Amino acid sequence: MAFTPIGLCFQRPRIHVLVMSLLLQLALPTLAYEGQKRAKFLAAYPTIFKFCLFWWCVFVFFIMAIYIADHLMFKKFGPARVTWKAERLFRGPAPREKYWAQLADPSKWSSQHLVLQSADLSMVNCKSGDVSASAPDESAEDIDEASAFAQVEPEDRLQAVELGPLKPGLGMILRHKADSGPRAGSFFCTREVTNLEQDASDGPWLLVMKTVEAGAGYPFLPNTEISEVEMFPAAEDGTIRCKMVGTADVNSRVFRWWTSLQKTSQEAAFALLESIDNEVSPPKST
Repeated sequence: MAFTPIGLCFQRPRIHVLVMSLLLQLALPTLAYEGQKRAKFLAAYPTIFKFCLFWWCVFVFFIMAIYIADHLMFKKFGPARVTWKAERLFRGPAPREKYWAQLADPSKWSSQHLVLQSADLSMVNCKSGDVSASAPDESAEDIDEASAFAQVEPEDRLQAVELGPLKPGLGMILRHKADSGPRAGSFFCTREVTNLEQDASDGPWLLVMKTVEAGAGYPFLPNTEISEVEMFPAAEDGTIRCKMVGTADVNSRVFRWWTSLQKTSQEAAFALLESIDNEVSPPKST
């Protein structure tokens, strides 16, 4: 539900620049020739400088090789998948409805709720406008930074609704907190409820949400993040089992590894369930 704002990276236009730089590095030694004589253009420099220059060129070549290989893997195998799973036994004795409200009813969330601590939230009717107008075409060959971010403010297209229980077709617009730095107040993402099942009294309740558009700092590809929450009836000892699973895609395997996105997403899911447990049933003081 909440993720560290990290800008998207590794876009195709930059590949061309890097390839040209690589070719220039390979071609520059030819400039040292004049006719049949080889110019000793580094002869005046100390050995330590030439040593450092050599290894700097090796380092730059290595980084660019990784960069290009990562892009080629994206072109051949598609986006990299990020998955996370979290499960918790809520200790009770509060009824299941109170725990469920902390997931499916934003009007019941306090200021200490983990989502509200990391983002400013408003609710909208996702069926009142064309959500796909600001999302890139997933079938497009290239996904660049300009098309990866929402181009139109979602409030200009979607009908605002009062905070209340989530329903299929409704969604939440998340914005960077007002005091979060340079991106304060800017659009982060829109998450739509695609499925909600809360009728069974003796079976699990289900909430499925999908990110349908994304803004600056959103780490995943738009229309790829899906989270599913199941909450089961209370057991004989009063505990309530809650399970959360999620998947999303990123366009760079290096980005996924460098930012520890898999680990961060997993920790965020555990932190959300833990905060809900502490909000509904605060631990007893000793």
